[in-house]
Parts: sequence; C-alpha cells; structure tokens
Amino acid sequence: MLQVSLPKVHYWVRSLYDAGILEIVAEQRRKGRPIKRYRAVAEEFIIPAEKLPEDYFARVMRRSNAEMIDALAAAAPEWVISGDFRVSASSPTRGSQDRILREGARFGTTTHQSGCSLRITESEARELAEELRDLRDRWIARSDDESALDRYQLDIALAPMPD
Repeated sequence: MLQVSLPKVHYWVRSLYDAGILEIVAEQRRKGRPIKRYRAVAEEFIIPAEKLPEDYFARVMRRSNAEMIDALAAAAPEWVISGDFRVSASSPTRGSQDRILREGARFGTTTHQSGCSLRITESEARELAEELRDLRDRWIARSDDESALDRYQLDIALAPMPD
C-alpha cells in the first residue's frame, strides 16, 4: 500500500516520533521487540513549502491522477467497453468533456469523471475554489472513516490553463 520498504517506514515513524508529531498509544508484548501503536498528536500540521522536497506537489499529483485513472477503470469497466466520450463546445473557445454510457448500458458502480474549461475572472476563480473546498469539506465530514463502507476517491482541481 505505501510502496515503501519496512526499514524506511520504521525510519520515518521514528523520526516523526522523535520530532513529537507521533505519540505511542499502546504496546503489544511479544517475543523480541514489542509492537508499538502510534497516533498523531494533532489532526493537522502545516509544513512550510521550503521544507518540502523539490517537486513534491507534482509527484503527489501525478500519483493521485494515476490512482484515479486506475480506480475509474476498475470500478466502471463498462466505461472502457461501452462508454462513449462526449465533447461539447458551447462556443469556439469553450468546451467540456464527459464519459457517457450508451443507451441500455448500466453502471455497476457509481463513478463520475468530467472536465471543462472556463473563462472566468481571478475573483470568480477564488469564489469557485472556495465553493469546491466547501463541497469537499462537507463530504469529508459525512464520511464514516471507521466503517466498513466502500471507499471512494475524490479529486477536485482548478488551475489556470497555460497559454
């Protein structure tokens, strides 16, 4: 799941513990070393951007995008088999794209993927970004993280298009 070796995980857990970010909440005795259970001391941490590894955000976004593509393909193979690609152009410089199922095809699992370009002001972009954050936060609050319910991945992005 982490795609990191056990020694590397141990190193980072120990580093976070030594920095006071993790605390030990339980120890399970066994032969040899006990198994320690850790918990973060806070729900949120702010790390200065200059302390992050170079290209960190780009690497995280690439991984997240690849995971979303894999999740969509696995959850909705009918998109791959019988899904059509709809491109709409409401003006010469504006368009949107969606995956749609052919009539009569049925979804096995609920999925959604779409994208569009918008021509909006910086102020409107800020307003939209705030609305998207609020939408995400509302659904995070509704998520029952301790349940056995299915887990869905949600990626929301907004960025100015390069010229």
